[in-house]
Amino acid sequence: MMVGLLWIVGSYAAAIAFVHWMYRISRGKRKRLTHYVLVTLNNQLQMEWYLRSLFFFSRMKGRSISVTIVDEGSTDETLDIARRISHEKDVFIRVEEGFEGFDSYMAEHMDEEVVVVKLSGVDDIRKAPLLLQ
Repeated sequence: MMVGLLWIVGSYAAAIAFVHWMYRISRGKRKRLTHYVLVTLNNQLQMEWYLRSLFFFSRMKGRSISVTIVDEGSTDETLDIARRISHEKDVFIRVEEGFEGFDSYMAEHMDEEVVVVKLSGVDDIRKAPLLLQ
């Protein structure tokens, strides 16, 4: 009877040690960063919804993301909304006005997965990977 009890306790201890070992191995792996470039032009109606959804789904999936907003000359409150959300969520959102230097920007982020979404295009919003596959 004592041998059986020791066998059960030993099995549980081995399972716990195995789980901790696997956790340490997986924690050491670097998570791949997905970088979203949102191209905007008077998109105040879509901006808040899209950013909040993007950050919500990234937390749900445990993915690391960063966001850059490229503005093509908005005259509404698109950039103000983006700045407000970046302060609320304590996340980094980089705001650039204009598309100059886009090629150098893409070359700078070659080791990351970069997703470019034009918020004024309905087709781009539909194909946007909000579920972060």
